[in-house]
Parts: sequence; C-alpha cells; structure tokens
Amino acid sequence: MPLIERYWLKDRSVPFGRFLNFMEIYYHPEIYYDNYESLVARAKLGDPADASMAAFKEEFTRLLKGDREGLHPLAIATAAEYDDWKTDTEFLEWLWSDLYPSEPAPTSTVTESD
Repeated sequence: MPLIERYWLKDRSVPFGRFLNFMEIYYHPEIYYDNYESLVARAKLGDPADASMAAFKEEFTRLLKGDREGLHPLAIATAAEYDDWKTDTEFLEWLWSDLYPSEPAPTSTVTESD
C-alpha cells in the first residue's frame, strides 16, 4: 500500500488531525500491542471530561458518515497502516464496533471506491 507524508504530525489543526494522531498513537503496527487496549478502555469509559477522546469520536463519526473533506485519500491508511481491510470504510466500521460495541455505527450516504 502506498503511503504519504504524515502531514498531521506537523500540523494538528488539519482536518481529522485528532483521529489521525490517535491512529498513530494507539493503532499503528509499531505500537499496536503496547497501546491499542488503552484506546479501547478510554472509548468504553466514555469519560465526559476527556475532551481529547470526545474530539476523536466526533471526527470518527464524521468519517463514518462520509464527511472526509480536506482528508487526503491515503491519510487513514498511512496513519493506521492497516492491512486486513480493502477500504478505509471497512477499517472504520470495524474500529467503531471494537471501540463502541453498544453503539450502532454512524452510516454514510457516500460510497467508497476500492
């Protein structure tokens, strides 16, 4: 899978910067086994005082709904370096079900091409 420069590491104010940074911190293959369970625990805790997690979830919701304006087409694949899914949408749907199992995933009106 081709990767791009990780522009969200230099400028955290870019569209979906929080989500992309969370993928780098918690999901990326180099740290997955050390950090991913911390993300799962944070998501399941749902602490209203955790503003960073709330921002992550808001961006995550927008991504699942198909609002990806300003997001480079390879940004999610680069940040997460997932390899078990064909599309970002498949990955995002799986991730939502893992982080928020009691909540239905937000649905998209946009279809993603392979």
